[in-house]
Amino acid sequence: MNTVPTEFVRLSSDRLKDFTRQAFLEVGTRQDDASLIADLLVQTDLRGVFSHGTQQIDGYTQMMMDQKVNSRPNIQCSETGPTTAVFDGDGGMGHFPSYQAAQFAVQRAKEYGMAGAVTRNHFHFGGAGKYSRMALAEDCIGFATSAHRFTPGPGQSILSASGASPMSFAIPAGQEPPIVIDMGAYIGGSGELSQEQLFQNIPATFFKFIGLGAVAHMLGGFMAGIWMFDPEANSDAWEGANQGAFICAIDISRFRDPDSFKQEVDRHQHNIQRMTPAPGYDQSNLPGTLEYQREQEWAQIGIPISLDHQSTLNRVAEKLDLDLLFSS
Repeated sequence: MNTVPTEFVRLSSDRLKDFTRQAFLEVGTRQDDASLIADLLVQTDLRGVFSHGTQQIDGYTQMMMDQKVNSRPNIQCSETGPTTAVFDGDGGMGHFPSYQAAQFAVQRAKEYGMAGAVTRNHFHFGGAGKYSRMALAEDCIGFATSAHRFTPGPGQSILSASGASPMSFAIPAGQEPPIVIDMGAYIGGSGELSQEQLFQNIPATFFKFIGLGAVAHMLGGFMAGIWMFDPEANSDAWEGANQGAFICAIDISRFRDPDSFKQEVDRHQHNIQRMTPAPGYDQSNLPGTLEYQREQEWAQIGIPISLDHQSTLNRVAEKLDLDLLFSS
């Protein structure tokens, strides 16, 4: 899903952002919130992470229309110390409290060196990289992870125990693109191979992702308190508000000069670029470079929207009585 489509129509980020904002306004979202989530979703498309960009509008707006997600949440922040806070999402989209949590973490990290926050009582927060990257502008390292409420069943394989939890690290560089790891802790079946067959070939990889998924659930799930809002225990809870997050930031200047740090990151990337590329690729780069390159280019020439993506956006337009973005 997150490969550049071979058949597509390019759409400017401004036009896609305006459409997205209008869609959320139609289901009752406030002006500021609609603008924010539109910006975050289009940012994600610009980096080629289409799975977590505007293709999600259809599901998000439907959850609001079905009264499973609060379209007008009142985000509450409880500061539990100078460098820690809890953000309650009031049953709405996870993008809103998570964005505020990332802002808090970066601001307090610049004051105190490190800071972190959890979010809870909300739905999906989208791609984790949106929040970790907010630290880069302030010469901070960012980290974000999330988890959703689920109960592992006795008949399920442990190979799916990670719960597909996302996590992202963002590390600033100098002249080179920042290093950004944005991934899900999950390995699904590939082609004709099942999880069990993949496990036979790469067992160590499965164990690593099971461990990463467990950490995500401890930080973004249990520490965030997502089980406190289980509808089975609380009749006032929003059905879709089953997720939480943990977001933190670290100020590099508390450990060493940020400029010299970034120069060394650049030098390391230059060495990486001289290595032999992975099979099927023509460049050797650390994570984040390809997405950075797409973001810079597509902001100028438009985002490539695949046929399926076009259909999804047109379906949203028809459902919400908006002008179609694409002709049939």
